[in-house]
Amino acid sequence: MKQRKWNALLTLMSLIGGLLGFFIGEIILNQWEGRVHETLLIGLYFGQFALVVGLFCLIAEMISPRLNGNNWRLRYAGDGWKLLVPGTLVMLFAAGALFQFIYGFSIEKKDTPKDYVLLLDMSESMKETDPGKQSIQAAQSLIQRMDSSKRAALFTFNEGTKLNFPLTRVTDSGVKAQLSSKLAAIDEPSGQTDIGKALNTVMDYLHKEGDPKRRVAVILISDGYNEVNYSKVLAPYIQERIRVHTVGIIPNDDRGNEVLTRISNETGGTFQNVQRADRIAGAFEQIYDAGQHRHLLNERVGASSADGYYAALRIILIMLLGTLLGLSLGIVFDNRYLAKSFMIGGMVAGLIAGIILENGLHEADYPSVYRAFADVVLALILSLSTMIVAVHQDDAGNNGLRGGRRGLAVREQGRFGNRGDDSKIGKRFR
Repeated sequence: MKQRKWNALLTLMSLIGGLLGFFIGEIILNQWEGRVHETLLIGLYFGQFALVVGLFCLIAEMISPRLNGNNWRLRYAGDGWKLLVPGTLVMLFAAGALFQFIYGFSIEKKDTPKDYVLLLDMSESMKETDPGKQSIQAAQSLIQRMDSSKRAALFTFNEGTKLNFPLTRVTDSGVKAQLSSKLAAIDEPSGQTDIGKALNTVMDYLHKEGDPKRRVAVILISDGYNEVNYSKVLAPYIQERIRVHTVGIIPNDDRGNEVLTRISNETGGTFQNVQRADRIAGAFEQIYDAGQHRHLLNERVGASSADGYYAALRIILIMLLGTLLGLSLGIVFDNRYLAKSFMIGGMVAGLIAGIILENGLHEADYPSVYRAFADVVLALILSLSTMIVAVHQDDAGNNGLRGGRRGLAVREQGRFGNRGDDSKIGKRFR
């Protein structure tokens, strides 16, 4: 016999758990994105989300056991606490990490930059275009995001070029603080702009101090125009496959934009005309993110941004995570029929959440809004699964996920004539 069930309290608690899981997940992303590997990051996100949702659903069912019945609460709810962590946190952590590995895998990993050289224009005109020194703040923010495998160097230039700090491995917060203090101590803007000379100086430095085994990316920011001997200056960058990403603060100077655009195009980099200094940090972050692995909960940038394969892959993987989230509730309640219902609901919820993320994260100003929407959808539809998908009731007592121990208990009780309310236990056993 099949029956549709609904626990209103479980729906409410699941939504609360989903929102709490979202907030905890945002803290994880904000604190650790760019500092820990994406597989660990996404594993932690989905592991804690499953744990929080599972915990709140378990509490709801213990208060009002509409899905499992009173005998489950009296006799078997304690098992839910034992199964909670392995059935939610551990399983979804492993699944999230595995799926992120699949999503982030690329045969072009060798092209991922390991060293970043920042080349900041400090000519006189920057006093007007960047009076708040947003370019320096953006460089500080970028260094804070780098993980311990990266190295960073900083040059500033006008008609001359100065090495402010050499390639330094960003090993910990202490090193990041030192580099940030050196950035803060940069001289005031003065002089004229000489982009060609600055690029030549950087290349000479890389020939002496760079590691040919480590891919390098140069990030150049400027607000001015000057003549550049492209064939001479850019030839070594092209030959050694060093991409120069350019950022312009040039609202009304087409010639300056043309210089920066040609430099980026010929070296395989990107050009962004931010026009206003307060947009520099976003440009730096986009350049850095484009050189890192994709992860399931953020916008894809670079060549894979419009790739239909990765769009479909993200949706499929989120759908599978939703299915496993449903299975985790079935494990916590130790009921295979509830597990089946929750898995179907979780698959539908995951499909919708995947579509929300794939379409919403593209060029989103506030990606956290779409993550919140997706998390709420997962929690809500999951809690309604048993109302949408009827739950089978096995009167022989074969509901459990781990064999027929509960059914055996019922049959043993039946032999001794104890068939009062306990006769209903046959609907719940392991």
